Amino acid sequence: MDKIVVDLDSDQRECVACGFSEGRPEAPAVQEVKTRVSRASARRVETPAQVVRLLDPGSNAASDADE
Repeated sequence: MDKIVVDLDSDQRECVACGFSEGRPEAPAVQEVKTRVSRASARRVETPAQVVRLLDPGSNAASDADE
């Protein structure tokens, strides 16, 4: 069975059994996913704030507010 070792100093990987050696392959460049946060600031649209009411279903305050 062949064994592969990696030399972290030189970024070489080498087979101990047969002596084959090669440079470590480079990872492909990853592009950032476009989200509303990563868009250019000129294209960002501010959403207006809206009021949110939280009601407790066990209290009578919900039925009193509707009247």
